[in-house]
Formats: sequence, C-alpha cells, structure tokens
Amino acid sequence: MELLYDSRDLERICTDERRMQRALGRQVAKTLRLRIAEFRRARDFADLLLGTGRWEQLSANRIGQWSARLSANWRLIVREEAGSEVTALVIEIVDYH
Repeated sequence: MELLYDSRDLERICTDERRMQRALGRQVAKTLRLRIAEFRRARDFADLLLGTGRWEQLSANRIGQWSARLSANWRLIVREEAGSEVTALVIEIVDYH
C-alpha cells in the first residue's frame, strides 16, 4: 500500500527516526514505526483493519477517516485515498486527551 502525508512536516516526523522520537517520545515513536510497517505490508485498507492498532472509524466532522492507537492518548489519523493504486493519506498524529 502506498502511504502519502498531508504535510511535509508530518512526512518528516513519520520517516526520520530522530525527528519522530523528538516530536512524539520514544514509546509513541516505536508504535508509529509499527503502524507504518503495517501500511507497507498491507495490500488494501481492509488488511489494516484486521491488524493491530485498534482501528476505529471516526464520525462527525471526521467521516471517512480512521484512527489507530499509538498509546493511551496518541492516535494516528488516516484516510483512504481514491485512485488507481491503494493509497492511504496520513492526516495527523494527535493527542486526543
């Protein structure tokens, strides 16, 4: 599965190990690396939902987006992108609480 990012800064956080740990902390960064690896292994979006991460479909103003747990508070927010290839767009990494 192809993975795109909503902003250049978000892409740097998700792909640069040092920046990831600096922005999110060691434990959240470790879990984020696992979620990104799941994206690379998945053939389609449904594969992700069967994996770890406690994926939840969001509602209200976030319809069409999915949330995966990185820790008790931190979430990875993605949305499936339409196109010829199976693509997911990372929208944000957010502390919900």
